[in-house]
Formats: sequence, C-alpha cells, structure tokens
Amino acid sequence: MSGEERDRIFVENLGKVLAEAEESTDALTRMRLQSARFRALEAAEKTLPWYARFPKLVTAGGLATAMVIVLAISFWQTPDRPGPANGQVEDLEIMTTHEQLELYKDLDFYRWLETVDNAG
Repeated sequence: MSGEERDRIFVENLGKVLAEAEESTDALTRMRLQSARFRALEAAEKTLPWYARFPKLVTAGGLATAMVIVLAISFWQTPDRPGPANGQVEDLEIMTTHEQLELYKDLDFYRWLETVDNAG
C-alpha cells in the first residue's frame, strides 16, 4: 500500500466517523457548533492591526536590532575625553621619583645657566 492510498483510506474513514458523530448529536448541540464556526470565521475575516500581522519573533528581533544600532551610533558620536595635559604628567613623574630631587629644586637655576651659556 502506498502513502497516497493510506491517506485516501484515512480521509474516507475520518469522513465516516464525523458523519456518524454529527448524526448522533442533538439539534441544540449542532446549532451551537454551527454558531461557534460562524463566529470563528467572522473573527478571522476582520483585519488585524499592523503589529499583529508580523510574527512575534520578527518584531522582537527588529526591536533588538534597532536598539543595537542606536547604542552603536550613540557610542560612536560621543566625543573623546581628553587625557591629562603634558604638564600634569611631568609633575606626576617629578612627585613620584625620589631620584634627583635636588635637580628639580634648582631647575630654574639650571635653565638660567643654560640661557647664559648659549648667549655668551
């Protein structure tokens, strides 16, 4: 038996079972079922809002992508923070070294001495 024959036999048997079930139900139950079917068809025909037409994962993925783009642009657009000025770094080096403190104490004298030697 091929797959098509099994499907055909299944559909025939299903039709027989549904027909027997329909005959065995009372008229009130059949009317309630028919009313429920009509309401379901009417609800399916109504137009959905734009956000309900898309699958939920696509909407969530789009929102996540948009947030990543916004964050990337905001980080890219922030100005660079200036580093410490060169004078401050030199002062820090002077304060942290213990070697040649006498040289730094008399630094003005050595600068004056250098200008006098170059001029003369």
